[in-house]
Amino acid sequence: MKKMKNLLALAIIGSVLFVSCDGDDTTKPVVTLKGASDTTIVLNSTWTDPGATAEDDEDGVITDIQVTGTVNVNLTGTYVITYSATDAAGNTGSKSRTVRVRNTADGWAGNYSVIDEVGGSQYTYSDIITFSQTENRMVWVTKFAYYTNGAVKFKFENPESVPTDITLPQQTVYCGDPAADRTFSGSGEASTIESFYINYTESTGGTSVTGTETYTKQ
Repeated sequence: MKKMKNLLALAIIGSVLFVSCDGDDTTKPVVTLKGASDTTIVLNSTWTDPGATAEDDEDGVITDIQVTGTVNVNLTGTYVITYSATDAAGNTGSKSRTVRVRNTADGWAGNYSVIDEVGGSQYTYSDIITFSQTENRMVWVTKFAYYTNGAVKFKFENPESVPTDITLPQQTVYCGDPAADRTFSGSGEASTIESFYINYTESTGGTSVTGTETYTKQ
């Protein structure tokens, strides 16, 4: 009888140990990205999330994958998308993807020396070009035609190669000293990666003049 009790006790202890070891799951699911972990897309384009898969050493394939983060294709920036999967034991594994949204005209940003020729006069000044954060191929200058507060935008038709055409869309800017509503429009060309020109028309109060702006990167 004593022997039977000892065997029963050993069986119970073994069962407890087996259950304890079997429930000691601390391994996180492995999350694998579909597609590249770091990708760059063009501003104002589209992006489709390729997704991810997850597998656990105990539970096998996990289909319930939580995704956090979004990509705004209409705003330049760096976005992070995180994929997370949790197994039956409560362990969570995750993997992140970086998506960069860029303006293809970003290479034209920088400091420039500018020559403005208008009405038989010539002016030389410095200006800064920044790329638009919301419109692809668009850039901004700060004092077009040498005007205070002359924030004007123009578009490189094919900004990543030269030669390329440039368009100055018609736009009215309150600028100058004294300040006034001035309407600009025009076009030009970049023949090298360091310089370009724009032939423009300026209309102010019913009067129009034509000029040429030549930009050279410093």
